[in-house]
Amino acid sequence: MRLDTPTQSPTKGDRIKLLGGLLVLAILLMPSAGAVKRYLVDKGFVAEHVSGKDKALQLMRSVVQAPQSYLSANTDLPLIKVDIKYQDWLKLENDRRTAFERGMIPELRSQVPASIVYGKERHTAKVRLQGDMLDHVNKQIRWSLKVELKKKQALFESRKFALVAPSVRVNQGPNLFAKSLALSNFDIVSPKNIPVRLIVNGADWGVMLFEQSFSQDLLAVNNRTEGLITRLDLVSQTTDENGKVIRTLKPRVLQRKTILANQALANQRQIALSLLDDFLTGKRPASDVFDAQRMGQYLAMVDLWGAWHALTWNNWRWYYNPHIAKLEPIQSDVAITPAAHIWLMKPPSHQFALSKAMLADANIKQHYLTAKQRLIASLDTTLIPALADYDKQFIKSLHSDSPLTTPFNYQVMKQQANCWAANYQTDECESIVQVSEELHKQMDGFSALAPWDLLSRLKNENGKLVWSVVNNQGAPLTIKSIEGVTKRQEISPLEQINDELPVTIAAGETLAVTLPERLHAIKVRAGLEDKGTDSFYFQKDTPPLAFIPRGGITPFNASHYQAFITQTENKWVFKPGQWLINEYLVTPPNTQVVIPKGTTLKFSRYAGLMVFGALHSQGTQHQPVVMTRQADTSKWSGLSVFSNDVNTINQVEHLQISYASSPKLGLWQPRGAIYFVKGKVNMRSVQITDNQSEDGLNIINAKVDIFDLTIKNALSDAFDCDFCTGVLDTSQFTNIGFRSGGDGLDVSGSTLTVKHAKFNNVRDKAISAGERSQLFVSDTEFDDVNFGLVAKDSSLIEADGVRASNIQHKALMSYSKKRIFGPAIMRVSDYLCSDPNCSGKNTAELGSQLYVNGLAVRTEALDVKNLYNTVMKSDKPK
Repeated sequence: MRLDTPTQSPTKGDRIKLLGGLLVLAILLMPSAGAVKRYLVDKGFVAEHVSGKDKALQLMRSVVQAPQSYLSANTDLPLIKVDIKYQDWLKLENDRRTAFERGMIPELRSQVPASIVYGKERHTAKVRLQGDMLDHVNKQIRWSLKVELKKKQALFESRKFALVAPSVRVNQGPNLFAKSLALSNFDIVSPKNIPVRLIVNGADWGVMLFEQSFSQDLLAVNNRTEGLITRLDLVSQTTDENGKVIRTLKPRVLQRKTILANQALANQRQIALSLLDDFLTGKRPASDVFDAQRMGQYLAMVDLWGAWHALTWNNWRWYYNPHIAKLEPIQSDVAITPAAHIWLMKPPSHQFALSKAMLADANIKQHYLTAKQRLIASLDTTLIPALADYDKQFIKSLHSDSPLTTPFNYQVMKQQANCWAANYQTDECESIVQVSEELHKQMDGFSALAPWDLLSRLKNENGKLVWSVVNNQGAPLTIKSIEGVTKRQEISPLEQINDELPVTIAAGETLAVTLPERLHAIKVRAGLEDKGTDSFYFQKDTPPLAFIPRGGITPFNASHYQAFITQTENKWVFKPGQWLINEYLVTPPNTQVVIPKGTTLKFSRYAGLMVFGALHSQGTQHQPVVMTRQADTSKWSGLSVFSNDVNTINQVEHLQISYASSPKLGLWQPRGAIYFVKGKVNMRSVQITDNQSEDGLNIINAKVDIFDLTIKNALSDAFDCDFCTGVLDTSQFTNIGFRSGGDGLDVSGSTLTVKHAKFNNVRDKAISAGERSQLFVSDTEFDDVNFGLVAKDSSLIEADGVRASNIQHKALMSYSKKRIFGPAIMRVSDYLCSDPNCSGKNTAELGSQLYVNGLAVRTEALDVKNLYNTVMKSDKPK
C-alpha cells in the first residue's frame, strides 16, 4: 500500500523554475550585486536585453545550458605556467590596490621578472599588469598580465603578448571580427587571440586569451615588411561654451627606443608621424596619409559589427607601410557584443571625429562604399554561415571555464546590414539610433601637437649650418650631446660644442646651434623631462616629408621632354632613340608608361623613373629597351613601379638595366634599384647588371611570371621577392654580393616555383626561403656559392633535380632564425653534389627537417646567432 501521494515527474519548465530559484538563492547569499555581476560576466554571461525580466530569462536559459556546455567543452588547450617570486608578486598586488584607489591602473606600473613554462620549454620574461580599466583586475584571480619574453624567445609567434580573461574582450568578439575580415578577403593586420589554460604560481586561473601585442612580431606574421606601429596620445582637452569637446592629440610610435636605435626605422618614424600630424591638422587629405582601400574596408567592417569602441582616439593603431609611405589600420579592441540594443546602431564611423574626417576623403569613401556592398552581398551566402560555424567551435574552448558563453545571434547582423543598406528608412530600422553618449562621450573636434624633433631642422642659413630646435612640448627639453656625421658617414665628435652641453630648453622656447658646414647630418642625445633620453637623427636640408612616393608630386616638364615623351591623359609613350634624362621623373597616378623597342634612356646621378600605374617595356631580342647611367656618373636612381591594384599588369619584355641604384629621396629610401609594388609583374628576357643598391630587383606583394632573368655583378642581394606568388623560370645569377655578401634569390612570405635556375659565385645563399615561404625548385644548379639551398622560419622547400659544386660552407640547410616562426622543412630529391664530403655540407637544426634523396639528415644543435655573426654576416651598403 502506498502511503505517499503520487505526483508527475517534473517538467522542463519545472526544472527551469527550480534552477532559477536556486540561482536567486545563490545570488542572495553572495556578498553584493556587484560581486554577482562580476561573477556572471567572468563566466561568460553577456546581457543581450535591456529589461530585467528578459535578462533573468536569458540567464536562466544560460544556466540550464551551462552543464551541457561544460561537459562538451574543448579542454585540450595549450597550457602556460607563470611563476613569479613572492616579493615581485607583491609589487603587482600593490599596483592593483593603487588601481582601485585611483579608479584606473596606474600608467607607471611595476614590471617584474617571471618564468614562463610552455611544454618542455622554460622562458625568462618580464610581467606587468595589462590594460587601463578596472575590469582587467577586478577579479580575485584572472588578472590581465602583459608578458615580454627575453632572449628573442617566442610563444605562438609572439615575443610580447597579454594574457587576459575572455570576458574583458567580450569573449569570442575579437576573433569573430578578425574572422569576418579574413572571410571578406580584407587584408587588415589582426592580432591573434588564442584560448589557453593558465597556471599562475600553482593556482589554476582557468581559460585565458593569449593576445598578441602590437609589435614587429605582429607585423611579420601578418606578411608585413619590418616597419612600425603608431598611435595617438592625449595632450589636453577643452570644452567650449557650447559643450563641445576638443582634444589635442599627439602621434607617437610604439617601441620608441627600439625604433630610434635603428636608422632605417628612425627615418620611417619621422615620415609616419609627420603624415599623421598633417592629417590631424588638415594639411593633407586622408587618402594621402592612409591606405585608402584598407581604411575603407576596415571602417565598413566596424559599421557592420557596430564596433564603435575601435574608433575612439585611444584605440586606433596604424602600421606604417615603408614601401608606399602610407598608414594601414590595425584591428584594435573592437569590443563587439551580441547585445542587439548595443550592436544595432547607425554607422559609428559617420559619427566619430577621426573616422568622419577619413570618410570626408572621396577616395576612402568610395572604398568604404565598395566594401559595404561586398559585405551586404556576401552576408547570407558566405559570411553568416561561416561565422556561425566558427563561433560554435570557438566558444567550446571557453566553456570549461566560461560555460555561460553563448553564440552570437546573426539575425542581428542581418538586421544591421539590411538597415545599413536601406539608410535606416524602413520600419524595422526606425528605432535604431547613433551610438549613445552613455556608452562613450564623443570628442567633437581635434587638433595636433607634433613631437619636438619633427619641427626641428638642420639647414643652411646665410652660408652657415644651423640646427634650429623648437620645443613645442609642455615640458623642458634637455640636449645632452651632439655628434656630427659627414656625407661619407665619418663621425665628428664636436668637442667644443659638447663642452657647452647639456643645455635645457624651456617649454615653448627655441635654440639655434651653429655647426661645421662639412656635416651632412647630426645625431643628438636628448629627452623631455621625466621621459628619458633617446638618440635623434637630423639630416641636412631634409624635412620628414621632403619626398614620399606619390603620383604627380613633381609636375611633368613637357618642354624638356616633349622631344621623346608623348603625354596623354593616362599614358606616357617614349619615342625610340637614345635620350638623356637629368631629372627624377614621376608620373601622375594611374599612368601607363610605354617604352617601345630600340629605346635607350641614359640617366644622370639623381635621375630616375617612378611609375604610378603600369610599365610596358616593348623591347625585342635585337632591339631591346635599355636603361643605364650617363657617361659622367657612376650610377643613377633606378626604376620604381607602383601598380594601382592587384590586377594591374606590368609587361616587361627584353629590358636591359645597368648601374642602377635605389632612389635616395629624402627619408624615403627603398632597397631595390628596380622596384615593383603590387600588381602582376610579367617579365621576359630581363637583364640587370652592376646594380649599386642593397637589392638588384625587389618585388613586393605581387604575382610574378618571370622567364629568362639574368642578374649579374650585384653589389648585395640579387632578387628579393616578398609576399609574392608565381613562377621564376630560366634564370641566371652571377657574381652576387661581391661587396657586402648577398643572396641570389631571397623570398619571404612567398609561394614560388623556381625552375631551370643557375647560380654562380654567390657570396651568401643561392636561394633563401624565409617567413613561411613555400618554394618548389627543380632543375637548378649551384656553383661556387657559400650556401646553396636554405629553408628557414617555418618555410617549406620541395626540390628536385639539384646539382651542386664548389660549395664553400653548406649546400643544404634547414633551421630557424627568427624564433617567432617555427622550424623549417626541406625535401630534396635527385640531388647530386660533386664536392668532397658532400654529406657533411648538409645541416638541419634540432626541430627542423631535411631529407636528401629520401634519407633524413640527422638534426643537430645550431648556433644560428653565431652563424649570422660570422660566415653569413652581411655588410649592406648604405
